[in-house]
Amino acid sequence: MKTLLAVMLLSALSFGQTTTTQDADALEAQYKTCAKHSIPADKCTPEIYRQLKAKDSVPLDDETKLVVDLIKEYQSGMKNPESMQIRRVYITDRRIVCLTVGGQNGMGGFSVSEAGYVIEKKKWLDENHVKLPMSQEDVAWVNGCEKSPGPFTRSPKPLPGRDITDKVKPVFLK
Repeated sequence: MKTLLAVMLLSALSFGQTTTTQDADALEAQYKTCAKHSIPADKCTPEIYRQLKAKDSVPLDDETKLVVDLIKEYQSGMKNPESMQIRRVYITDRRIVCLTVGGQNGMGGFSVSEAGYVIEKKKWLDENHVKLPMSQEDVAWVNGCEKSPGPFTRSPKPLPGRDITDKVKPVFLK
């Protein structure tokens, strides 16, 4: 009799309450997406997850697709391709893709490299692809990502163009 009463009492208490359950795979996908965007797990609400998922599913324009393919090509030539971290991707008005990436070097340490890809010439210009001595034309293209620093500035400024780092980075974080 006590057991029956306990069951009826528990049934009455839970009547009308609904619980939402999420399967483990969906929850894992939610937390992975938030982590990819540097959002801590405790802040990763279903609404934030929905917004991030929508942002990630935006199709890339043709120029960004080209740049992604170029970065994949560059990545394949690295000592440890999986260690690549994109720091900056910039396209100048002269149609040079300027790339700053970090990655593991041959000694096991981490180094940052800068490279330029001249879209018009279909040519990489960096320490691995430039044959020395360089022609005057190649020197001009290598310097095509930055203006020389002025008398009151410490470092060079990028030439006119647009930064597409935020468009490209998510492709490599998947």
